[in-house]
Amino acid sequence: MDRLREQAAEGHMSRTSVGVAFVGGKAYITTDTRAFMKSQYSRRNVIAHLALFRAMSEIFGAEIPDAELVVSVTDEPWILKSGSNESSPPLPVVRYCKSRSFSDILAPNIHFFTQSYADDILAKVDKVNREWPWDARNASLYGRFSPYDRLVNPLAPEQRRQGFGGVDLCTNSSEGLPHLRSCPVRSHFIQDWAPGAVGQGAPLDVDLRNFRPMLHHAHYKWLLNLDGVACTARLEQLLGLGGMVVKEESGFYGFYYPLLQPHVHYKPFWRQGPEEVLDVLSWAARHDAEAAAIGARAQAFAQTYLHTRALVCYWFTIIKELSALLRYRPGPAAGLRAYPHWTPVDEFMEEEGDRTIKQAKFELRFWD
Repeated sequence: MDRLREQAAEGHMSRTSVGVAFVGGKAYITTDTRAFMKSQYSRRNVIAHLALFRAMSEIFGAEIPDAELVVSVTDEPWILKSGSNESSPPLPVVRYCKSRSFSDILAPNIHFFTQSYADDILAKVDKVNREWPWDARNASLYGRFSPYDRLVNPLAPEQRRQGFGGVDLCTNSSEGLPHLRSCPVRSHFIQDWAPGAVGQGAPLDVDLRNFRPMLHHAHYKWLLNLDGVACTARLEQLLGLGGMVVKEESGFYGFYYPLLQPHVHYKPFWRQGPEEVLDVLSWAARHDAEAAAIGARAQAFAQTYLHTRALVCYWFTIIKELSALLRYRPGPAAGLRAYPHWTPVDEFMEEEGDRTIKQAKFELRFWD
């Protein structure tokens, strides 16, 4: 953990992560709070995590075992498997998304809470099914997206993207993170490839503009998911809307993806190129009842595995499993390690965090 805290104190990593320890059921910050306060985006998401950990202390109390970890709010994973071995095991960095070349520990995206997923999606399932039954939906592939470029690591070949005709989409370095490549996946699909497909009659309604509320997707049978910088929080929203999700196989995945089954909960495409979506749409047009069943199973999946208590309990399980792996007792009172920073989460939230939550207009609910 000393090695990890030293890395977390440097540069970009310090501004986008927070060290956390649980001791006696209480949460503590183990890194310099001034670092993540420099960026508005990181500050909001780090503090939302701290609000979660405060709530977990209230919910579970002393049932939370002593543990220590670092939580990252960046999109790109950090801990390459190739950099670890028996004498130097992977560091316990927790984040919402990674690909198979990385050892980062996956946890629920904080946007489940900051974007009120339970209230805005799950609580409206009955309304969606009542007002937009399958047979009344438009038989088009619908999607609206922000024009984020994908960030990929050259050391993780599963992340690279090929466009239409095999063109390499990942040729430019990222401006802010030069060790990564920037891939215009969304703009390639929507602006470069889709117009030609639409001109030949493909039922596509996709755009980087003309945004509509998320529930508008329920007007359509087929719902497009293109990942953003990495995993997109859009996927879990689409799963709850009753349409057949058509999911880009980007190589990135979140904590619940191993339970998602292709052709059962969604239809996959873009293993090689964007044109694969045409085969999916052709299949869906010929198998309407099966497409409807995929949408219904996806909705049931979201209701079963992505409700608020399930998410918080998943976090509890992460902490419990990490605790079992520790070879030391965390916390300055144990006298085993130095802690340059040791701030009770309750204290930080009262002095600064709650104000940030209010300013961000987050309506956080961690138990129901």
